[in-house]
Amino acid sequence: MKQKIILKFLVLAGVTSLGLTAAARADTTTAAPPATVATDNGLLGQTYAGLSYSYVHLGTSPVSADRYSFEYNQPLSAGFDAVFNYDRTQDGLLAGDRGYAQNLDAVLRAFSPSYSWGKPYLEAGLGYDRNKYAGAKDDSLALIGGAGVEFQVTNALTLTPFVRYERTNGFADKNTATYGVKANYWLTRQWALSSAITRDDAQNMSYKIGFNARF
Repeated sequence: MKQKIILKFLVLAGVTSLGLTAAARADTTTAAPPATVATDNGLLGQTYAGLSYSYVHLGTSPVSADRYSFEYNQPLSAGFDAVFNYDRTQDGLLAGDRGYAQNLDAVLRAFSPSYSWGKPYLEAGLGYDRNKYAGAKDDSLALIGGAGVEFQVTNALTLTPFVRYERTNGFADKNTATYGVKANYWLTRQWALSSAITRDDAQNMSYKIGFNARF
């Protein structure tokens, strides 16, 4: 039942993103073309690297966790990005032991051309997860899918609501759905502040702050 709900949620997110794209294209045939959004104001289609820290409130544990993340985005061609992520999440001490999770993944992200309101996208990829909890270690390959829309709020600020699904057959809890919203604000043409609030289906809440550097 949980897996069916997650899959329905992803399908709905994907259909919504595609519907927004189709609506934007239809508008261009019946109305004057919208003002062009500068291609360097968001993160989609950009070459950049980012570092961030997240405070994670764990829904099923009496302790919190710290997450350190690295992200690299490489445009491949018009409308396609390759995205590489590495995360390490470490719990607080519990009974003299610290649990941790390491995630390494690579996804292909496909997004629409720029519209005045933003860019919808879909993504799919592979990952590798390694966890340690209560002295026991486990690892698994992961299948990744997701969708979102990067909205252009101001010339420097974008907000991106998103949903992401991960399937890890090597773990007892094989399905993880995460949803939230990300923000990026360009201080200069090269440096930006980033933040995010996310929640997953295990009721873990994450609050992220970091920076992005564009090349």
